Amino acid sequence: MDPTIRDARAEDAPTIAALLAQLGYPTDAAAVEERLERLRIVGDRVLVADADGGVLGLAHLQVTPALERDRPAGRLAALVVDEQRRGHGIGRALVDAAETEARLRGCGLLYLTASDGREDAHAFYERVGLEQSGRRYSRTLSE
Repeated sequence: MDPTIRDARAEDAPTIAALLAQLGYPTDAAAVEERLERLRIVGDRVLVADADGGVLGLAHLQVTPALERDRPAGRLAALVVDEQRRGHGIGRALVDAAETEARLRGCGLLYLTASDGREDAHAFYERVGLEQSGRRYSRTLSE
């Protein structure tokens, strides 16, 4: 199965919400639809892998200029393939598409962050050519 990689659309929101829940970020379709519009406005790309008439995975690419480097950096802010469809090249196709877009936009780096406990994801990232290069520290900001 070779998925078609395309931009996410509003009608994909229910499936995207289910995929985000698999990552541990429960949400609903209405919230996803609003977020897709906000991300489109700021120039982010949310790519989906579409096959057999359904969305099987997604990649969210953010491109940001950087003070510490000459060229912008592309961040894979979200990357997920439906847990029932993993191991069939869908994740690799999404990463490849995001990398192509990052290169077209002048990026000199493509990176992502991952939770420490996700060894399966870490192994996948290494299989697609990403290297572990640091740590992430964060703080949740309340409203």
